[in-house]
Amino acid sequence: MNLRQRTPATRPYARPLPPMQEPFNIIPIHNLLADHPSLSYPEIRAAAAALRAVGDLRKPPFVQWKSDHDLMNWLGIFFGFQDDNVRNQREHLVLHLANSQMRLQPPPNLVDVLDPGVLRRFRRKLLQNYTSWCAYLGRRSNVVVSRRRGGGDDLRRELLYVAMYLLVWGESGNLRFTPECICYIYHHMAMELNQVLDEDIDPDTGRPFLPSVSGENAFLKGVIMPIYATVRDEVESSRNGTRPHSAWRNYDDINEYFWSRRCFKSLKWPINYSSNFFSTVEKESRVGKTGFVEQRSFWNLFRSFDKLWVLLLLFLQAALIVAWEGKEYPWTALESRDVQVRLLTVFITWGGLRVLQAVLDAGTQYSLVTRETSSLGVRMVLKAVVAMAWTVIFAVFYARIWAQKNSDGRWSAEANSRIVDFLWTALVFVIPELLALLLFIVPWIKPLVNTTKALMKVKVHTYKMHVFFEGTNVIAVVLLWVPVVLIYLMDLQIWYAIYSSFVGSTIGLFSHLGEIRNIKQLRLRFQFFASALQFNLMPEEQSLRPELTMVKKLRDAIHRLKLRYGLGLAYQKTESSQIEATRFALIWNEIMTTFREEDLISDRELELLELPPNCWNIRVIRWPCFLLANELLLALNQAKELANEPDHLVWLRICKSEYRRCAIIEAYDCIRYLLLVVVRYGTEENLIIANLFREIDQCVENQKFMATYKMSLLPQIHGKLISLIDLLLQLKKDTSKTVDILQALYELSVREFPWVKKSMETLRAEGLATRRRSIEEGLLFENAIQFPDDEDATFFRHLRRLHTILTSRDSMHNVPVNIDARKRIAFFSNSLFMNMPRAPYVEKMMAFSVLTPYYDEEVLYGKESLRSENEDGISTLFYLQKIYEGEWANFLERMYREGMKDDDELFTTKARDLRVWASYRGQTLSRTVRGMMYYYRALKMLAFLDSASEMDIRVGSQQVASHGLMSQNDVMDGEHMQPASRKLGRTASVTNLFKGHEHGIALLKFTYVVACQLYGKHKAKGDNRAEEILYLMKNNEALRVAYVDEVKLGRDEVEYYSVLVKYDQQIQREVEIYRIRLPGPLKLGEGKPENQNHAIIFTRGDAIQTIDMNQDNYFEEALKMRNLLEEFKNFYGIRKPTILGVRENIFTGSVSSLAWFMSNQEMSFVTLNQRVLANPLKVRMHYGHPDVFDRFWFLPRGGISKASKVINISEDIFAGFNCTLRGGNVTHHEYIQVGKGRDVGLNQISMFEAKVASGSGEQVLSRDVYRLGHRLDFFRMLSFFYSTVGFYFNTMMVVLTVYSFLWGRLFLALSGVEDDLDTNNNKAVGVMLNQQFIIQLGLFTALPMIVENSLEQGFLTAVWDFLTMQLQLASVFYTFSMGTRTHYFGRTILHGGAKYRATGRGFVVQHKSFAENYRLYSRSHFVKAIELGIILVVYAVHSSVARDTFVYIGMSISSWFLVVSWMLAPFIFNPSGFDWLKTVYDFDDFMNWLWYSGGVFTKAEHSWETWWYEEQDHLRTTGLWGKLLEIILDLRFFFFQYGVVYQLGITGGNKSIGVYLLSWIYMVVAVGIYMTLAWAQNKYAAKQHVYYRLVQLSVIMVMVLFIVLLLEFTKFKFLDIVSSLLAFIPTGWGIILIAQVLRPFLQTTAVWDTVVSLARLYDLLFGVTVMAPVALLSWLPGFQSMQTRILFNEAFSRGPDGSRYELCCCSTDWFIGGDSAAGLQLISDIFLKRLVFTVLIPGRLE
Repeated sequence: MNLRQRTPATRPYARPLPPMQEPFNIIPIHNLLADHPSLSYPEIRAAAAALRAVGDLRKPPFVQWKSDHDLMNWLGIFFGFQDDNVRNQREHLVLHLANSQMRLQPPPNLVDVLDPGVLRRFRRKLLQNYTSWCAYLGRRSNVVVSRRRGGGDDLRRELLYVAMYLLVWGESGNLRFTPECICYIYHHMAMELNQVLDEDIDPDTGRPFLPSVSGENAFLKGVIMPIYATVRDEVESSRNGTRPHSAWRNYDDINEYFWSRRCFKSLKWPINYSSNFFSTVEKESRVGKTGFVEQRSFWNLFRSFDKLWVLLLLFLQAALIVAWEGKEYPWTALESRDVQVRLLTVFITWGGLRVLQAVLDAGTQYSLVTRETSSLGVRMVLKAVVAMAWTVIFAVFYARIWAQKNSDGRWSAEANSRIVDFLWTALVFVIPELLALLLFIVPWIKPLVNTTKALMKVKVHTYKMHVFFEGTNVIAVVLLWVPVVLIYLMDLQIWYAIYSSFVGSTIGLFSHLGEIRNIKQLRLRFQFFASALQFNLMPEEQSLRPELTMVKKLRDAIHRLKLRYGLGLAYQKTESSQIEATRFALIWNEIMTTFREEDLISDRELELLELPPNCWNIRVIRWPCFLLANELLLALNQAKELANEPDHLVWLRICKSEYRRCAIIEAYDCIRYLLLVVVRYGTEENLIIANLFREIDQCVENQKFMATYKMSLLPQIHGKLISLIDLLLQLKKDTSKTVDILQALYELSVREFPWVKKSMETLRAEGLATRRRSIEEGLLFENAIQFPDDEDATFFRHLRRLHTILTSRDSMHNVPVNIDARKRIAFFSNSLFMNMPRAPYVEKMMAFSVLTPYYDEEVLYGKESLRSENEDGISTLFYLQKIYEGEWANFLERMYREGMKDDDELFTTKARDLRVWASYRGQTLSRTVRGMMYYYRALKMLAFLDSASEMDIRVGSQQVASHGLMSQNDVMDGEHMQPASRKLGRTASVTNLFKGHEHGIALLKFTYVVACQLYGKHKAKGDNRAEEILYLMKNNEALRVAYVDEVKLGRDEVEYYSVLVKYDQQIQREVEIYRIRLPGPLKLGEGKPENQNHAIIFTRGDAIQTIDMNQDNYFEEALKMRNLLEEFKNFYGIRKPTILGVRENIFTGSVSSLAWFMSNQEMSFVTLNQRVLANPLKVRMHYGHPDVFDRFWFLPRGGISKASKVINISEDIFAGFNCTLRGGNVTHHEYIQVGKGRDVGLNQISMFEAKVASGSGEQVLSRDVYRLGHRLDFFRMLSFFYSTVGFYFNTMMVVLTVYSFLWGRLFLALSGVEDDLDTNNNKAVGVMLNQQFIIQLGLFTALPMIVENSLEQGFLTAVWDFLTMQLQLASVFYTFSMGTRTHYFGRTILHGGAKYRATGRGFVVQHKSFAENYRLYSRSHFVKAIELGIILVVYAVHSSVARDTFVYIGMSISSWFLVVSWMLAPFIFNPSGFDWLKTVYDFDDFMNWLWYSGGVFTKAEHSWETWWYEEQDHLRTTGLWGKLLEIILDLRFFFFQYGVVYQLGITGGNKSIGVYLLSWIYMVVAVGIYMTLAWAQNKYAAKQHVYYRLVQLSVIMVMVLFIVLLLEFTKFKFLDIVSSLLAFIPTGWGIILIAQVLRPFLQTTAVWDTVVSLARLYDLLFGVTVMAPVALLSWLPGFQSMQTRILFNEAFSRGPDGSRYELCCCSTDWFIGGDSAAGLQLISDIFLKRLVFTVLIPGRLE
């Protein structure tokens, strides 16, 4: 059965489906006569006709050739491609050729014939990588094309070459990650294609040549599957990536096998399946790693960036030599010939470093050397020999210099000549290096040199402990210098932070970023806004004379300058050309409409922001109301003040404000129109009003208005007009009041307003008074009133606008109220004054696709998930209502406008609207799809505006205005809610004007594919997510869903397919478009890039934008996409861009303080940092998902990401690495932005940081980083290092600096060396290191953020935000994040263990338990913080310097800050983190988790033992060197015991080594007691409990007796017990850590159970230590409320009506203010019970 026709595994209750025609994706190529808007373009028909030109080609044998077959079918049948692959690539090729031909300028003479130049350029671009591959390997390309232009055969041949590559690529599956493997396949298939085209005869059969791979699915089965099977077997041998990278081949190894000619000898063609390339061969004979071996070691940093380390180490050596002389200034030391000669030793060091590099290369890459690659081994040996030779040569020449000098006793001529010989030798050495070392003197080395000299001279009178090298202070010197060297190594990171901050801000300043920061600044520019929008977003007529390009660029630059600074009064042009103003109004109003649809603004704000169409005979452009607010009142005041001035002077003053001028004219024209409408036409009163306005117009025209009328009466007239409009806006009209107001207006305007009072006869003569009437005829206006129809929504909308202009007294700077809306308006308006390419017509723009990988995240939030409450009574919906309070009010307003009667309907008839609203505030697929579909909406609107005539636009604007109006609701009028029957209905949209072709061209230019990998499984299981995805397809015409379908054919046989589906709007159901079989399971490497890779074959266009699940887009930004795509045509340097970097807007900053911190940090990274990396540093890679790729550049070069298991866990950045290594160019553009969400909870953020840090650790091992480090020039290499892996390395250096400093100080204190040091040296060193740490920490996080915020928001705002962040403990968060990055980066390099960590991207409304926090942060933060805290305490007790409190504080304050941050941050940023009741329950939960025994399948969340074993997984997979280094690092814990035991009173001052050895008796006794109690428990506890208690009593009595004896007969003190704990507890922890490393040897022995039990006790101790300050802060009143306000905001703390969350937070008042003793008793009972149970009943609980 055809799989496409098989019964879908979805809803069993679905109605019978109607028969359907052959499905198509975008254009029905199979039926060019179909009624589809895209087929109206001749370019489509031209491309399709070119494919159908089969002509006299030899037809495939054994298959019936059909009349509708084309070249794609011909290739598919001959070479065994799948039918759906053929169909897919046919549309792919036709679309691209048609789009390319549309862009031709000038257009071809025959538009319905494919232009050969279009095909030629595409062939060269698509096959450029293949051509380069052939040239690299010295092979002749099999793409044989005649150089003569023209000819049908040449065009057909080129089409076949292009189509062949697309078909090979489209069916390669996972092999698309191996581009050179595809080149190898294509090379031979193109060769066979040539043989078929040339009608060669097969020498073996004597018949016409047939391809070696032919038949149904032959290409997949015969070519792809064998290579795929090899990749799969290699991945399976990796044990899910846990084996060392050097033990198996990844995608890069498979691909780089085809970088050498041996692939031709080994694989051959047809493919030799017995080749040692395939996994079918024995492991020993199989091809191993190729090109590079990833070895897990920190030495990779030196190997990859050796030039950097040579620079740093040689300079350090030179600086030490100069500083050692002790001169005041460095240059005075350099005057000494001795110093000059000593500086020559840098060349010996340099040679030694080259030897080290050669040895490391050989040591890590030796497995590459085989019999086939013996030349590589020779090269390694020669490199090492040459390096050693240079080192020896330098050493010999250097020794000769000093030998000559010593023999002569001075610097003689001969000695100087030997110096010259050395320099000539050094010159020869330096020339090949092409490296210029720029040396700078570090000012803080000199005081350390003095301290070092003092240390070397110090004679320690009394050591406090046993010293093995008595008489020398080498250890103290080393410990002093280690932190200094670490600071020195990371010092360039500080300078990079400073450089990037100020250079980035300067570039941003010149790019005109931040010029419009708020609505107030927008008001100043809005009058030029229409022209700026017209200039940038509307296309210009294409010039047929391209030689005038420079003139055009100059003209555009001058025009931008005029727009930017208001030169030439751009608004006058807009006014004179009403079509431009109307076009601007359509675009602006559509933007505001989307704001209203997103509930960012209310109906009232929409009316204030929209730009209404011209009506009521208004003579000026009708600016939005928020610009005209208060202008009319100011004009009235000006008129009163200038009552005696001439007209032209008054008008000149008024016209200084363009908005004031327009407000006066619009109000005047509206009032005239209104009065003539309200007063019935044909009446005498209507004629009076017309005459009155005619007389006023004449006075204004003759400039006699001020002389004719009294300005003092204007306020009274103004007041009466407002009263009249108020009456008209009421639901029930009062005719008598209306008549009264009109009569009053008549009296004021006709009788009192003129300076010269006119008689009744004169008024009648001028038509300003009625003739004498009888009483029966009624009073003036009494019978002339005609109220407008209540259903005339257009009239009342304009009336409300007039009312706003007349009454507004404030400046409306807070319109719109929503901060996000204001930011988006400000950025959009500012971007239109920035430099960007001119927009082409939609028809001539580049086509593009958007690709979003989706796994199983939320599509739409469920109704129940929104309503369900956590333990605090907080539901997700309530949380969203408080965080997005204004948007919730706007949503309710919209729901009531759409017919909702009460709020209860939100969970019934309006449930989907509610779910959609909530989902649009989260990081869901529906939000991403809505944002990306704005591209489609924008393109349709722009296509309409491109082709619409002036009449279409003018009439259309009126239709849009009238269509968007509706009745039956209340209206916000001024400050009061008044009933009315007119209100905004469904928001007006320009889509109502479309004629049909807009949909066709938009589909040709835009495709959106969501790679829903599990969609098939979700459908089969009836998962709600499948229903929601179908809903998305149903409501988004351009959306396509790609998924992987698994078809089970037999017991063990499964086939995998890439399937593309869409929702057919005509037949109203989901249809399957393509089904392409895969070679096997999709996921061989990392999941996300594999998901992208399977769906990329369904994308279309010249460009592809990668969008992740946590992103959004905005309609106003989508309007600029065609401008952005034009960047691909511009040169940046010597190349055109291949990746366009796009700015991101972090939209999650308002969720919590943590989200704000993260958004600020991320904002500076995605703006300022990317700006600097792109220009001037030229090392921007691909860091963010919104980047736009040159699709046909990346398509043949491995795709848009890499997917090798573990090594490519940070898959995105490797696309940038690959791009740079292959000669691409990456740029960054900030006139367009895409929304992005970030993690908002500490645990989410920590998991994200762990993933990124682990990914950076894997990058250190990768071949990409190694090659970039060696192939980039020196300065780009520096930039690349410090902006990628160097950042994480230097973050780790910060932590190691603190460690080395504190351990060094501890040694000096415990050894007694510190007592004999000069006090000033002690203070200087400590304070200096402390300041370096503070500077490093501050510059890493704060400076770029402050500078970027200053640029875009203003300096004072940035400083205020920074201070606010500090008050909300941002430094605690950043310090904590630094620990996360350090832990995972270091552990990944040493041991591996990198993995994808799903963060969930949900809202943070739930309290995280202490046990969960402990599991996540124990090893990365808590244990390290406790270790540093113990060091600080021991140092404070035993240091002579610490006795000076201020010195100790100055020396240790940043270290204590780090300890507190690492220990308390998870609770500070945890909802209800200091709630007393939750703290009690958390402790109980922690104890239950700690002692839960569980079973084999118990998860880590439930059992401490399972978690403990999982925490050691990295030690099981690490190599020998990783284990050795781990043991060496663990030995530091033994120093506590070694140093402290000599300080105990019991030693009596004895410094013998025997004291330390005897101290181990304590450890033996402690373990013995523990084992005795464990033995007694196992033997007696169950049945002979009395004996068990007797053993316990005996142990206690012996211990007490032993302590009494010590007190009586030795110098033992009770204080020694406390000191012993500080000594022996770290020793026990060190033993446990070493035992974990040695687990393979210990696990089968009896010792292992003891290790596990002791480890449990230590985790109990650590947990109690961390819990103690948390419990104290929870018990103290006020901290919970403070913490909630720090974490969220005040509104959320209050809760609804100021009560709900306050109750949740303060529900433990009975602990605090009431019966606190009960609470203390509860937690103490739990603690004591567990503690006694732990100590007295040790061992594993059964």
